[in-house]
Amino acid sequence: MAQFQPNTKPPKGFAIFHNVEEVASQSDKFRRVLWTGTHSQLVMMTVPVGGEIGQETHTVDQHLFFLSGTAQAIEGGTKTTDIHPGDLVIVPAGTLHNFKNTGPTPLIVATVYAPAEHKADTVHDTLEQGEKLEEEGKDEPPEWAKQK
Repeated sequence: MAQFQPNTKPPKGFAIFHNVEEVASQSDKFRRVLWTGTHSQLVMMTVPVGGEIGQETHTVDQHLFFLSGTAQAIEGGTKTTDIHPGDLVIVPAGTLHNFKNTGPTPLIVATVYAPAEHKADTVHDTLEQGEKLEEEGKDEPPEWAKQK
């Protein structure tokens, strides 16, 4: 199967991802954008064993679909819930959250931000790299993707 390339211009028509789990397994990168639209963005995340997404709060809504692995969801810094493959978590804008990989295998998550949160062709090897680029302002979504 050919490696999927993210769009870097406003999309025209459908984007179809056959076998999302296979698409996700093609990379061990912590974060990689698969698709960016004018109102949302699809991102695949692979969280290593013992790793986490990182405590954060977004100005956009985030929907997380857990494809494989197990995790602990942490809301507001204190409320915890166990997460399993097939679970869907919706995090409204402004909600402090984190997800920690609690299993023996990488945690693979498909997440949708609405509107976009990252640069259209973002690939972060690690959480630390992603945080650094965000702090430096080098991971901003394109202007055409900031519509609400």
